[in-house]
Amino acid sequence: METKANYAIVGFFTLLVIAAAFGFVYWMAQSGRGGPTAELAIRIPGSANGLSVGSPVRFNGIPVGSVRSLSIDPEDPRYSIAFTEVRADAPVFQSTKSVLEVQGLTGAAYIELSGGAKGEENILQKAIENGRPAVLIADQSSVTNLLATADKILDRANTAIGDIQGFVGDARGPLTQTIRNVETFTAALSANSGNIDKFLNSLATLSSAVDRVSTTLNSTLQAAEQLVRAIDADKVNGVVTNAERLTRNVANASDNLEDVVNNVKGAAASFAQAGVEAQTALKRANSLMAAANPEQVSTVVRNFAAASEDVRRIAGSARDVVDDVSNRRDDINGAITDFTQLAAKLNNASNRVDGILQKVDGLLSSDDSQGLFAQARETLQSFKTVADNINARVGPIADNLQRFSAGGLRDVQTLVNDTRQTVQSLNNAISNFDENPQRLIFGGETVKEYNGRARR
Repeated sequence: METKANYAIVGFFTLLVIAAAFGFVYWMAQSGRGGPTAELAIRIPGSANGLSVGSPVRFNGIPVGSVRSLSIDPEDPRYSIAFTEVRADAPVFQSTKSVLEVQGLTGAAYIELSGGAKGEENILQKAIENGRPAVLIADQSSVTNLLATADKILDRANTAIGDIQGFVGDARGPLTQTIRNVETFTAALSANSGNIDKFLNSLATLSSAVDRVSTTLNSTLQAAEQLVRAIDADKVNGVVTNAERLTRNVANASDNLEDVVNNVKGAAASFAQAGVEAQTALKRANSLMAAANPEQVSTVVRNFAAASEDVRRIAGSARDVVDDVSNRRDDINGAITDFTQLAAKLNNASNRVDGILQKVDGLLSSDDSQGLFAQARETLQSFKTVADNINARVGPIADNLQRFSAGGLRDVQTLVNDTRQTVQSLNNAISNFDENPQRLIFGGETVKEYNGRARR
């Protein structure tokens, strides 16, 4: 075998291989461009995680360029700028939508262009003419938005689970007390079931008694109605008219009482004067009596004295009567007025009683009054049935609630704790995936490595 090599040929061959490699790379780059290119600046809101130099730029999934550089917008730090070169003949308009997409689960990002309205000016051609790059504002992809909001969602879920756990802890005491109250209520119903039966029987007896009373009342009202109808209204009006005429005459006569009193007083004065004259006559008669028969004279005198005494008593009585009538004039007028009002009220009351009796007769003679007590009896029987059903079903419900308050709440608390741990694990997994998406395929530093034991 030859041990000496021709260094000139080896060197020439090496340079030829290197040149061919550079030529191949240049050819690949030029073939990828497919013609002249134009600069396009993509302003990305927020993070541009996964996007790197050389990342493709696609239009409806077709590669039209690549990313040449990345930087932060100096005017607005909330945006990142990706400077790209795309084919100049690409239909990129001002209304074209640009989105930062993530390719699969590898985490490789690229810029996706789509859409645009026809008739608008091509911003790439305008950029070539002005010598300044065209600018589009990109939207975050759904995967990026999901990763960005995952932490907030998990925090809210953790807060909600904590609130649920607190609610369960707070409601445990009132729920237990409610179960106890239900148990007490059902025990009271069970203890008073006999009294409920007695109460229903009493109501049935009461309804029967009311039926009998209603029958008796109906006959009584009919008799009262017949009595009222038997009274002649014309006679009643005549009685009232006569009473009114009598009171009117008494009232008119009261104006003449003063004249009567004056006349009686005049008569009394006349009787007094007659007494004086009688005394004079008696004096004169004394002289005559001496000559007359004493017995006859005595008899005449006694008769005359008795007559004068009677006249005096009559005059005194007449004076007393006149004085009483004069003093009671106001009472007489009031009594006459009251009697007139009483007669009017009796007439109105008779009309009202007649109307009331007609209404009561219509109510008691209707079919509704007969079915009212039957409906009341059916309603009370329904109440008893409902109470029996509650008494039969509350026991199992209370037992189930008791078991839930004893072991169910602990199971719910365990479920909440397990859910919280699961959410925390999911949060850690998403955080690790956000930091290193390639770890899902290629693994990470957490993969354990084992060194073989050194052999001697």
